[in-house]
Amino acid sequence: MTGPFADLLIAAGVLVGLWSLVQLIVNRPLGRALRLGVWCLEALIAVFLIGGIAQMMTTDQEFAKLEFVGYLLGMLAIPLAALWWTRTDGTRAGTAIIMVIGLVTSILVLRVQQVWAGPHG
Repeated sequence: MTGPFADLLIAAGVLVGLWSLVQLIVNRPLGRALRLGVWCLEALIAVFLIGGIAQMMTTDQEFAKLEFVGYLLGMLAIPLAALWWTRTDGTRAGTAIIMVIGLVTSILVLRVQQVWAGPHG
């Protein structure tokens, strides 16, 4: 669960977070382009989840599998929950929520990698 795709997902989360921060600084509410960015992040997370479960099924590596799947599912749910929460929000608060989920996604990818490494990683 390490490698270029995990790095891409971390970068995408940071990019969404920074993009949201810029929107907050210039005092703009959550717009269509940023929402599209979150949907792209969600698509990357879905691919990460599928790939992670596929790798888990084909490895003999010892690690906390339930925790691993839980983090992957949580990663998938968080942007969806944020988009639902901000769906009718016309204020900057919606942009702040998206900023947080972008950064949280990046942190969760790192945590998934730690779980994948197992107790000896």
